Amino acid sequence: MTVAEASQPIGASPPPLDAPVDFEQLVDRSITKPGRYLGNELGVEPRDWPAAGVRWALTYPEIYEVGASNLGHIILYSILNAVPGQLCDRAYLPAPDLALRLRQRQQALFAVESRRPLPAFDLLGFSLSYELGATNILEMLDLARVPIHASERGDLPLADPAAPPLIFAGGPTATSNPEPFAAFFDFIALGDGEELLPEIGLVVAEGKAAGLSRSALLRDLAQVPGVYVPSLYGPGPDGISLVPLQPEAPQRVLRRVATPMPHYGMGLVPHIETVHDRLTIEIRRGCTRGCRFCQPGMLTRPARDVEPEAVIEAVETGMERTGYSDFSLLSLSCSDYLALPAVGVELRNRLADQNVSLTLPSQRVDRFDQNIAHILGGTRKAGLTFAPEAGSQRLRDIVNKGLSDAELLRGIRTAMESGYRRVKLYFMIGLPGETDADVLGIADTCRSLQQQCRDLGRLELNLTISNFTPKPHTPFQWHSVSTSEFRRRQELLRRELRTLRGLKTTFTDPRLSAMEDFVGRGDRRLAPVIEAAWRAGAGLDAWFETIESTHAAWTGAIEAAGLGGRYRALEMGDWSSTGALSSADLKAFCAQPLPWDHIDTGVDKAWLAEDLQRALAAVVVPDCSFDGCSSCGVCGPEFGHNVVVEAPPIPPQHPSRAPASERLQRLRFGFSKTGALALLSHLDLARLMERALRRSGLPVSFSGGFHPLPRLQFALALPLGVEASGEWFDLEFAARVDPAAALAQLQATLPEGLTLSGVEEVPVRGGSLAQELEGALWSVELVTAAPGPGAAAWGPALESVLAAAELPWSDTDKKGRPRQRDCRPLLEELSLVEAGDGSCHCRLGARIDAQGRSLRPEQLCFWLQQRLGIPVQLGRVSRQLLRLRPLEPRAQEHPC
Repeated sequence: MTVAEASQPIGASPPPLDAPVDFEQLVDRSITKPGRYLGNELGVEPRDWPAAGVRWALTYPEIYEVGASNLGHIILYSILNAVPGQLCDRAYLPAPDLALRLRQRQQALFAVESRRPLPAFDLLGFSLSYELGATNILEMLDLARVPIHASERGDLPLADPAAPPLIFAGGPTATSNPEPFAAFFDFIALGDGEELLPEIGLVVAEGKAAGLSRSALLRDLAQVPGVYVPSLYGPGPDGISLVPLQPEAPQRVLRRVATPMPHYGMGLVPHIETVHDRLTIEIRRGCTRGCRFCQPGMLTRPARDVEPEAVIEAVETGMERTGYSDFSLLSLSCSDYLALPAVGVELRNRLADQNVSLTLPSQRVDRFDQNIAHILGGTRKAGLTFAPEAGSQRLRDIVNKGLSDAELLRGIRTAMESGYRRVKLYFMIGLPGETDADVLGIADTCRSLQQQCRDLGRLELNLTISNFTPKPHTPFQWHSVSTSEFRRRQELLRRELRTLRGLKTTFTDPRLSAMEDFVGRGDRRLAPVIEAAWRAGAGLDAWFETIESTHAAWTGAIEAAGLGGRYRALEMGDWSSTGALSSADLKAFCAQPLPWDHIDTGVDKAWLAEDLQRALAAVVVPDCSFDGCSSCGVCGPEFGHNVVVEAPPIPPQHPSRAPASERLQRLRFGFSKTGALALLSHLDLARLMERALRRSGLPVSFSGGFHPLPRLQFALALPLGVEASGEWFDLEFAARVDPAAALAQLQATLPEGLTLSGVEEVPVRGGSLAQELEGALWSVELVTAAPGPGAAAWGPALESVLAAAELPWSDTDKKGRPRQRDCRPLLEELSLVEAGDGSCHCRLGARIDAQGRSLRPEQLCFWLQQRLGIPVQLGRVSRQLLRLRPLEPRAQEHPC
């Protein structure tokens, strides 16, 4: 649905922007995954709103499951909340259903913890890590009821209640080329934010206290290294370069560099499943490998290793605090962290009895050895990902990959010798200097690997074939690509890969790549394009499922802005124009101004041009972290130097130990689930409980097999949005514990709203808890649209349902086949508690049969609709009791 299509009530005044929203009215069980918006993750602490001099909201322009997994987002949130006198909250892109509800009720988008509208904050920071993600930012600004253009936000002092927050962006895309997005932001935070954002907060606090106007405050912020204020810059004489419009603004704005702080990465533990549902600890920031296509490798120099002791302490402490069963060590190139084998083995040794697994992102296959293979996985072996990038040695030399065919084969064989049978490989097509032979070389490489590893078993490969997109601040930033040529080469490779077996291949849509390139290397003329694309419905552009609507929205916006010819020229780009130039012409070509020249990343533009010439000659430049300096320009007082930790001795490997599986005791706990936790699904509840058990340190018994899990049984899944006060779960232990002490120990790790009401010991070898269920008692509120049936109609309708000889119900089984059954034998009690004209409160008692089937409150709605002749919906619902069959010797039925 487009913005224009969202209906709003006419004549209704919008809710206030300085008070918390009515959360229960906005977010209920009718909203998809309402747990996204609760803001009650483990690690959230109360914030003193009135006492905070500066109030931040860090917003991630993706749905919660993506944003809450972003390590940088969590690190900056944790750091800002450690600054005295300041607070930081979070917000995420709402799903379409909540976005529509916000617009219909004229309610501003809110921060998840304080539940205050975003305009109530002083600063709203957006992470811009993807060229097409700007449409999501405009969607969030519009939902927040903040003008999307910086020029429309007035000049009131920030302390004025009518003043909009300062809107800023950070992240790799904002740092590399902020110009396409400049019209939407008051300022851009360039580079690492760990030290930069607290400095910004101090300037804002002083300016706010002094009553500075918005423009004056922005001029002060422009003096902070790493802060770029677009309104203080305009086109130079050449029409492309950006120059200061005021003398106090610096000619070039420095990218900030900070030391990694791994202990801040364990700040929050979501209660719902996220994209990266594990503890993530950064071990190295920056990469100096010098891959010529790689923008992160150029924008994050110099390389900075984290001390091994700090990594080990962060992981050990983090696993204890969070209860995660998996952890990941993060870096652009984990294999270049020389301490990785020693750190990994030490962590495996220390966590050997805790049933945890280690994962690593894409690794250097040439550094993959038995030591790294040993530390990966754990009780569960994770997948392996390598990135050869190109299908021939010649092309890998052109892009400075520094990987030989022999090293690739050795790494794959090592993986198979360590038990891996499926490996994921990343390749690119469209790289400078590529020929059809190089494209076909991808298939040749896969064929050769399978053949030369046949003696070790069947090798299955998952291939991701992406399209090379030139990026600013890289040696290939002057390269041109062609959409039609991408399509031809993709088809060429597809035909060749069909001759191979044991392959699964994913290709990137060339249209997506063309749009990324058009925006990523654009200038300020693209702001109207981005806005028009957003208004046409472009959003969530990182999701390949939306490519058709996304492409139509973007191309339509490009044509409307009068840039269609420029876009088509890019699509039909001269594939190898730079390769055809002479050395002198290439030097002159690369000296031309670019829209991002005023951003000082530390890497000299002249060095990038020289490296392009080296690429055309297939000259490999060594990694300056381990060999001589390549003179890129980064190292010095402003950006620092490479910090490389030497490889410590690898400790002796302790044998892996399966988690305790003895079944010595079984306890039955009664519990209630109330308040906001009612908006968590049953799977979320089970995940929450498993992590709580890990944090508790109780000697829980685990199942066997490939994926050991706690021997934990819930009696009956609770529907989403339903509170409960008489629920049960059984838990088995590998060592005997005192029941009361176990209850207290586990309760201390549970969030508010999940309360243990009692515990008793039951036979270890008894039947499953589900088999002991006898009945359920519900409290149900039923509502109708005005005017309603009248208070007197509810009682007879309920009595009619109770007196019915049959209560037919039609649905489908697990395989989607239609079925019909009579639910009357399951109805035990149905009585009216209170009635009004349009609603009633009733009591529903239902039997639970041997297969675990029972009545659901929504079925009652259906049968009442038949009798009242009007639609009936559920209001507040709670399951008050799950009744168990008597168990001997058992003193009482309810929890003690």
